[in-house]
Amino acid sequence: MRKGILSRLHGYRYAHTLGCERAAKMLARRFGGDEEKAAFAAILHDITKHLSREEQLNLCEKYGIIICNVEKNEPKMLHGKTAAAIARSEYGAPEDVCTAISCHTTGKYGMTLLDKILYLADYIEETRDFPGVDKARELAREDIDKALLYCYDQTLCDLIARGKLIHSDTIGAYNDMARQGVRWREDKD
Repeated sequence: MRKGILSRLHGYRYAHTLGCERAAKMLARRFGGDEEKAAFAAILHDITKHLSREEQLNLCEKYGIIICNVEKNEPKMLHGKTAAAIARSEYGAPEDVCTAISCHTTGKYGMTLLDKILYLADYIEETRDFPGVDKARELAREDIDKALLYCYDQTLCDLIARGKLIHSDTIGAYNDMARQGVRWREDKD
């Protein structure tokens, strides 16, 4: 099955997916998650990323996926939901794997350990090279929640700087971590 899934990916997406799989397995080991489920979710997480806006919308219609206004305006966000639908229907993925795939781009309020592992693995995997990724990797070695909050901070700042719409699930994910008292910055007196 893994071979068949990977055959649908090409170029950077193939390398990124393998990097995400390795990162997900490492995070699962480190934080007590299920390595097999983490790897399965990682292999499937971008299975529909290459599709056009129209193809994404067609999959949403086919699988009864309700999309919000932000997703209508930012169709790249749809690949999490459509990949989850493909994972469920074509590969028989369990619901927790599908949920992790569905929220790997936006995050969400009340993320499970598997959700957190996939989100973070996607962000820190070895082919990623952008300002802040090394800090995310450093935090991921220490505390998954601190690393996630850092990723949300970076994502929100980037989206605001570029004048992009912000998905309510990302705000919910950030607020959930902050409400729990998670901090990644050193407190200064």
